[in-house]
Order: sequence, then C-alpha cells, then structure tokens
Amino acid sequence: MIRRCRLAAALLLLGALTGCVTSTVKITPAEPGRISSSGARVTHFLEGMNTGVYLFYWIPLWSGNPRNPNQRDYDLLKHQVSEKDIYRMFDSVAKRMGKKPVEDIRVRTRSSGVWTLWIFWKRSVRGTGSLVVRKSPKAEKPKQ
Repeated sequence: MIRRCRLAAALLLLGALTGCVTSTVKITPAEPGRISSSGARVTHFLEGMNTGVYLFYWIPLWSGNPRNPNQRDYDLLKHQVSEKDIYRMFDSVAKRMGKKPVEDIRVRTRSSGVWTLWIFWKRSVRGTGSLVVRKSPKAEKPKQ
C-alpha cells in the first residue's frame, strides 16, 4: 500500500512538472486598420507565455525555454520566468517576421504554491504585444 502511494505521488509530481511547464508564442494577424498607441499600423498580435516550477519559491527547478518557444524545449535549474524573457521572446519573433518593432507590450506575472503546501511553486508570465510597421521618413528632394 505504501509503495503504491509513493508511486502515485511520484507520477503526480512528474505530471505536474512536465505538464505545467511550457514556453509558447501565438501570432495572429491583426484586423485591417488597427493602429498602435504610437500611431503605427499593426500587422500582427503576439501572445507569449512561459511557466516554470520552483522549490520554495526561489530555487528554479524546471522551466520552458523562452529562446525556443513552441518546441517543447525545457531548461533545468535556470530562472527564465520573468518579464525580460517575454521581451526576448517577442524580439526573436519580430526578427523572424522581418525585424518589425513590437509595441504596446503588457506583461502579467503570477505564482501559486498552494497546491503543494508551498513547497513547489508554479510561476507563469504572460505577455501581449503588437507587431507594427513604421513608415520610413521620405527623403526630401533638394530645392533648386
């Protein structure tokens, strides 16, 4: 009986560590005519998320890899669930999409440890942003 309980606890912990740890970026096209807060035309919306599991809130155990989102790539013992990692994810997506700037970024962090009596904590950071096209300044013709 005790052996079965230990096995069930180990399987539950393994499922919690692997099933809840992700790094994803979702790209959706914007509706025609959408304008960012700076007045630039929005081409795509970005939604990014990264989660990780921590021991006693401070010691990182397992997290999604923000440098390689949507690939089931994980990192052990690295703190990569932060606001700056969302910015890095968005910058890498912007480079892949043609070096478009990302504007109107909003980030929200969340953590919870109640489900394991505050031993293991799940941290998550979510962000949204807009890929925009900036108009390049036209070169003025010299007056004659």
